[in-house]
Amino acid sequence: MVGKPLMTVSLRVDPEAEAGFNEFYHHVYIPRLLEVIPELISARRYEEYGVEGSLKWFTKQFLTIYEFGSEALIDTGIKALNRAGREAEKETWKRWGTNHLHDVRNITYRETYAHERVSWDGAFGSRILFIVTVEVKPEQEPEFRRWYEEEYLSKIMADVPTWAACRRYTSVNAVPTRYLTIYEAASQTELERSFALMRSPHRFGSNADWNSWVGRAITYQDASSFRPIFRRPG
Repeated sequence: MVGKPLMTVSLRVDPEAEAGFNEFYHHVYIPRLLEVIPELISARRYEEYGVEGSLKWFTKQFLTIYEFGSEALIDTGIKALNRAGREAEKETWKRWGTNHLHDVRNITYRETYAHERVSWDGAFGSRILFIVTVEVKPEQEPEFRRWYEEEYLSKIMADVPTWAACRRYTSVNAVPTRYLTIYEAASQTELERSFALMRSPHRFGSNADWNSWVGRAITYQDASSFRPIFRRPG
């Protein structure tokens, strides 16, 4: 069964403005967005995790994941972003963007892979996420996708039983195409256990296989952890 499509909004916010922005975004902007655009059925917001004690804390990434009700609602949902009824919230968002927000990016994704291991309460149940992002040369994408989804992910989910779930998404409106793999961990402790297992000696071969695709097929890669800070509906 194919999971629900996503719309992600990533951004960075000046640390001194974070509290005020979160109050507006969580309790004014998102509720109004879900009211005016029922094609979007949920909002889950996360902050980059594991950057405390480093300079990266000052530029940490925030990620909002909105779920569409179904595949059929992607086009109407995207068009609905311009639907009347949110003028005041959009104007306030614009002021925040001018003064305090950075690297704002909006991307829509379709689910293209889901491992059979799933969490008891479904996707995005307020767990810590580990997200791997890649961009791939178009001519190499079919071969890379076959290897990644049929071999690599199957093996990593066997080697790392502490991952609660794993899904992969392909962008709809990003150029170049962007791919997300989202692993869910039940807790901070399980996240750390998962990382330790991923780096186990018996995983060296799989990790070397991944590195062999870098440059040959993978043109961009990133991996970050995120912890939940807001959800609606609750």
